[in-house]
Amino acid sequence: MGKPLDSLSSVSGTMLITLNARAIETQSEDPIIQDPKAVEIINIFKKEIAESDNPIHRKIVKGRYNPKLGVTMALRSRQFDRYVQAFLERHPAGTVINFGCGLDTRFDRIDNGKMRWFDIDFAPVIALRRRFMEENERRKFIAGSILEPQWIEKAKTGGPYLILAEGVFMYLKEEDVKNLLRMIKDKLDIAELVCEVYNSYWAERAKSKYMQLKFKRQLGFASDAIPSFGIPDGHYFETWDKAYKFLDEWTYFDDREKKLGWFNWFAGIKLVRMVQWTVHYMIS
Repeated sequence: MGKPLDSLSSVSGTMLITLNARAIETQSEDPIIQDPKAVEIINIFKKEIAESDNPIHRKIVKGRYNPKLGVTMALRSRQFDRYVQAFLERHPAGTVINFGCGLDTRFDRIDNGKMRWFDIDFAPVIALRRRFMEENERRKFIAGSILEPQWIEKAKTGGPYLILAEGVFMYLKEEDVKNLLRMIKDKLDIAELVCEVYNSYWAERAKSKYMQLKFKRQLGFASDAIPSFGIPDGHYFETWDKAYKFLDEWTYFDDREKKLGWFNWFAGIKLVRMVQWTVHYMIS
C-alpha cells in the first residue's frame, strides 16, 4: 500500500471519501459534476489500498458507502464551483485561497486562465497533490496549518480574495475559527468567505458514544474525525465582529436534485435540512 496514504491524519483521510464520491458521480448517468481527474486518482488509489484494513479504505474498495452520500458531496462540490465562478465573473484575475484542499480538483475544472489559486493543507496531503497535480505561475500549493499565519504572506496578492473552506471548520475548535477569521480580517483586509458549517445542535450530540459508533460504522470515521464545532444559524459569525457580513447560504436540498430521491422529504424539516450547510460571508 502507498506509504503517503498511511501518513494522513484521521481528518485528512476523509478526503478519499469526497474524492471517491466525485469519481462515482462523474461516471453516473446525467452526472451532477464532471471530474475526470478524480476518476483517474481514485482508480490508482483503489489498487494501492486493496489490502488495507483502514475502515474508509475498505468501504471505498468494496463500494459500501450509501449512494446518497455521494450525491450530497457532488452537490456540495458543484455549489462551491458556482460560488467560485460567480466570484470570477466579478473579478476575473482574483485570488482564490482553498483551505484544507485535500485532493480537490476545482482548479482543473474551472480555471479561467487569469485567476490566482492557492491550495493549503498539511504536508502529507500536499505531497499527495504533487503526485497528481502540478503547480504553475498561477497555481501554488502551501504546506502547513491554516491556523498559523505563514500562509498569508505566501497567498497575499493584493486581492480581491475568495476563501473556500469545504469540510474544514467543523473539525476545528470555535476559538480556532474565531482566530482564523480575525487573521483574515487583519491581514487580507477584504475577502469573501464560502465555508461549510455544521449545526451546533448536532455537533453537541456527536459527542455521545452512540453517535461516535454511528459515524464509525457508517462512514469509517475515527473519533477525532467527527465534527466538533457547530453554529446555530448562518448569521452566527456576525455576532463575533461587525466586520463579518452574512451574504447568503445554501443547503443540499435547495437544488431539489432528483438523485436525492426520498431525502428531499427532509427539505421542510429545518433541524434536518440544516445539519450541514454552506454559508457565504464578506469580511472587511
